[in-house]
Amino acid sequence: MTAGEVTLRPGRHDDWPGVQALLREIDELHAALAPSFFRSAARAELEWRRLLVDAHAGAVVALDRGPALLRLVGVVVVRIYDTPAEPAMQPRRRGHVETLVVTAPSRRQGIGRRLLSAASEWARGQGAVEMVLTTWAGNQAADAFYESLGYRVLSRVLHSPL
Repeated sequence: MTAGEVTLRPGRHDDWPGVQALLREIDELHAALAPSFFRSAARAELEWRRLLVDAHAGAVVALDRGPALLRLVGVVVVRIYDTPAEPAMQPRRRGHVETLVVTAPSRRQGIGRRLLSAASEWARGQGAVEMVLTTWAGNQAADAFYESLGYRVLSRVLHSPL
């Protein structure tokens, strides 16, 4: 697929149909990687609408101006968190990438990198000093992408069935 000019802008309410398709793509991947944790289910538009008015959250979309139409090809969602006020914790504000997805035909064109850069810029503007995110075991493509941008393992989450 030949990409046109890809532009980024803040997410809007009318982006929902395209965002919903992107979330379905990532939800299906997560359900395949961790079926005991995730399932592929329809997301509610209300979730998107709430995100867009949340003062501690931001969303950026990537739009491809192809030869015939404008298509939404990527989205990043980031939230701001402060560490808990506990004596053993360093006080700091973090941006947390909740979702980053670029539609499969548009990957490996720098769109994910641009979206993550825009999310980082937004988080810095909110006073964040670092970005954190989670990848799921088995998602080597995501691990390689984030590592290529300088992300390193901070912790591991282990689980055991009861």
